[in-house]
Parts: sequence; structure tokens; C-alpha cells
Amino acid sequence: MGFHRIAALLVLSIFANAQPVPTWHLTRREHFELYSQGDDSAARSALLWFEQLRAFYLQKTGLPPESLRPVRVINFRSAREYQPYRLGLASDAHFIGTENQDYIVMAALDARQFPTAAHEYAHSILHAAGLQFPPWFAEGLAEFFSTVRISERGCTLGGDLPARSQFLEHHAWMPLADLIASPADSALRDNRETAAVFYSQSWALVDMLVLSPQYALKFGELITALTSGTPATQALPTIYGKSLSLVTGDLHAWTAIKHLPVPLSGIQVAAETPAPKSVNVSPLQARALMAEMLLAAGDLERSRTLYSDLARETPQDAAVHAALGNIALRQGDNDRAREQWKLAIALGIQDATLCYQFAALGDRAGVPEAEIRPALERAVQLKSDFDDARYQLALMEKNAGHYDAAIAHLRAMRIVAPSRVFNYWTAMTDALLQLDRRDEARAASKKAMEHATTAVERARATQLEYFAVTDLDVQFTVGKNGRAELSTTRVPHATADWNPFIEPGDKIRHVDGALREIECSGAVTRFVVDTPEGPVTLAIPDPGHVQMRNAPSEFTCGPQKSTKVAVDYAITNSDGLVRGMQFK
Repeated sequence: MGFHRIAALLVLSIFANAQPVPTWHLTRREHFELYSQGDDSAARSALLWFEQLRAFYLQKTGLPPESLRPVRVINFRSAREYQPYRLGLASDAHFIGTENQDYIVMAALDARQFPTAAHEYAHSILHAAGLQFPPWFAEGLAEFFSTVRISERGCTLGGDLPARSQFLEHHAWMPLADLIASPADSALRDNRETAAVFYSQSWALVDMLVLSPQYALKFGELITALTSGTPATQALPTIYGKSLSLVTGDLHAWTAIKHLPVPLSGIQVAAETPAPKSVNVSPLQARALMAEMLLAAGDLERSRTLYSDLARETPQDAAVHAALGNIALRQGDNDRAREQWKLAIALGIQDATLCYQFAALGDRAGVPEAEIRPALERAVQLKSDFDDARYQLALMEKNAGHYDAAIAHLRAMRIVAPSRVFNYWTAMTDALLQLDRRDEARAASKKAMEHATTAVERARATQLEYFAVTDLDVQFTVGKNGRAELSTTRVPHATADWNPFIEPGDKIRHVDGALREIECSGAVTRFVVDTPEGPVTLAIPDPGHVQMRNAPSEFTCGPQKSTKVAVDYAITNSDGLVRGMQFK
């Protein structure tokens, strides 16, 4: 056989054994989107099952519908396709909950895997409810909820899980203390056999705690203790009044009996709606989906590699650059994160949180406000109730002298975090003062005082209220060198007769009378004023430091025509010092 013929046969053999590249499809319902490599009928059935699970949890837990976010389900064609994306060696499915998206990732999804889907969706419910449990309880509870069966005739929960109960019959159990103290990163869950022990025993324990008459009545107390951080090794003996060895004995006895499912009443199964149509997902979109999933799972290097390839192929895709920025941030490269996010914003990213994070990074790096402001404005434009972004914009506008804009942002905030409520009201007061809105400023300063927690904050609130009822003015004082100096002071708001020549410490007296004479013979000019109590001689050492009102353009020394005057003067050891004189 010639070489060329051997080569041709080899190529044909390779192509004959090669697996076709799987095609991804997207099928949507109201609360779920399913990316699948399987057929459409399986996808439609799975979506209906997820919608029924959602209705079940809403009806039985009382969770508000808005608390359950849409879930993205990713269904691979087989375990072989799923293998590169496993979170653990023994994991055939997993749940990932991020700030913005929940994921359920499965190796396959047909009717046989519906219990697995129910298990992972239980994790989504716990995540939505903000409940954090130790691993044995979270996994045991998810396994317990995997037993749910929903049909038009009704709903059941609990009962035997043959794969779990039969495994426990033929394998050694973990000591209960080891099981309930097992951490999330325990190596036990990386080995299929030890993982099976962990999951099986966790299911059996939760099943008993929920359904056994000896334990069920105190299940709520157990949840309270675990969510408060009490170790299970302490919570179980305390709540149930039994040692762990006695609980282990009860658990063996409970598991030896094959319990029947518990029927639940009041479950309304929604009527099946017309089957949604699936759409093809392009290879590029599929790669972006895998990159997104890896990023959500924390596999930063593989995700960065995929996104970098996508950035070269689709440089105008804002979402790709946003993801690269997220990866850079988590890897500690703030400059790279800011660079990628700036590009994502320029390309029109529709992510308010990203815009705010870009601004926060820029602020810490000393980036000019002119670059930060558009990102904050974009965040508020995309999400009008973005309180964090509005607060930063308000401070920025106030510092720039745009006081009306600052007040508008502050008042548009729905919730003021306790950590910033004092600063919120001081910023509000300051902006209102700058606009001379005194009554509003004083009311805001009182709010600041209500939330002041330190002596420094209370002093600041007091100062702001003082500013709200006074005006800034100037007055003459005597400096250290004995010379008169101008200094700033505060006077009551709208004071019409403020005299800047009255010095601190002056003992002021007011008299009404008639100007009799002006004596100019000495070094100091003196005014003699006739008053009802008799003549008063008042000195004017410096005519430039007397407030004269309605005074003639010039004075003539000597006797005067008894012009009526009102005089404010400071009492001294000799003559009074004129501080102000009004001619009537």
C-alpha cells in the first residue's frame, strides 16, 4: 500500500470518528433562559419544570416575586462537553450566584435530571433569600428539595432518595461531628466516593430534621442559630438536648425506614403556555457565554484568555471590554481595569454599576473630575435610583459651585446609608447656605445634629446652624502692634445697623442729644453732646474709624447749631470713644 493511500485512509478515519461541533440554542420563558446543546423538546420541558419550581417556592416560602432574579441555565450535551467547566471533580451540575446574574450549569437536562435541576434551583432560592448556611446544611437542604414532585394532581416533598439511601446502606458513614464541621473547600467533595458520602449523609440528616416528629418542631430554631453563625456542633446538642452520638443513632434509625413523600396542599400549578421557540446561538456568542460563565465561577485566567480573543475579533463589543475590566480589577490591575472600562463606556455599555466603579477607581487614582463626571452621569442616566452615584455627583457639583445641581442629586436619593447620613446633611446645609436659602439650611443643619455621633460632628453641626442665622461681615479690631485692623466676623442675619467699628470687648452706650460743640484744639477731636442727663464729651481719635450716618460733608470746629444726633460710644476711663453717630 503506497504512502499516499495510507495517508488518505488515515484522514478519512479521523473525519469518520470526529464528533461534530455541538450547536447551541437559546430558549426563553419569562423567568428563565436556557442555553442548550440538546434538542428543543427537552429544553421546553426543562423550562416548564423550572417555572413550576419557581411557583412552588413563591407559594410555600412567601418570598416576594421580585426577589427571585431571572436564572440563566446552561445545559451541555453530555458529561464530556461539561467536563472542562466542572467546579469540582465530583460535580455534575453547579449553581453560581453573582451580583448581577444567577447561573445553573448542568451536564445534561432531561426528565431524569429534573431532581438535579431542583437541587441547583434550591441554591438559587437560598441565594435570593440571602441565607448563608454551612455546607452540610445547604447541600442537604438542596437534596431535600430535589425530591419535590409537581403535577396537576398536587405536589409532594420528601420521601426516599434511592441513590442516597442505598449508598448509605453499603458504605461507611462519616462521624457526624466531621460532617457538620466540613468547610466549603473540603477535599472530601473532590473525590466521588467521599463526596457521595457527604451528600448522602447531609440529605439524610436534613430529611430527619425537617420531617421527624422528634426534630421537626425545632427546625426553625436551628435555622436561626445557623444563620447567626452558631457552629452546628454547638447548635444541634443545644437545641435538641441530645449529644451528637444520640443524634447519629436517631439518624441511622430514620434512614433505615423508606419514608413516603409528604403531600402538600395549596400548590397551584400554572397552566402550560405555548411552547417557546428556540433560536440558534452563533459560535461567537457561545464562546462569549463560556467566557462569562468562567468569569462568574472565578476562573479568571481562562476567562481572560477567551475574552481577549473576543476583543481582537469584535473590538467594538462593549460587554467584552467590560468583562476584561472586571477580570483586571479582580486580579489587582486597577490601571488596566480603568482602561478597559473607559473603552466600554465609550462604546455605550449599558451597565450602571460598571460606570460607577470606573468613577470610583478613577477617583482613587487621582483622575481629573472631567473624566469621572461623565461616568457618574451615565450611571444615573441608566439607573435613576443609583444612590451611590448620585451622592458622589452631588459632592462633585457642590465642590464645583453648582449648588442647585448638588441639592437636586441629594434630594433624588431614596436611601441614605447610615455611614454617610451626617455628611449628607452637612453637604445639603452647605449648598443651601451658598444659595442663601436660610430657613432650609437651618432645618438641614438640625438634621445633621440629629445624626452627629462625635464631638467634632456636633461642633460642625452647631457651626452650620450658626452660619444659617448670621452673615459674614468685617469689623475693626486692635492688632498685637496696637494698630486698628480689619477682621471678619459674623453678625445676625439681615442686621441693618451693623457697625464694624465696634470692637470685641467694647462696653457700648447709646445716647440721644444735640451736638453743642466740636473741639479741635488738641491732638484728639472731641464732640460735646447735650443729653437729658447733662453734657457728654466724646473723643474721636481717628475720624476714619467712626460710622457716620447722614453726616454733613464737612465739619466746622467750634459751637454747633444744636443738631440732633444719636451716638454709640465705648466707655473708657476718660472720654467715651465714638463708634457711631447718626445725624437726624
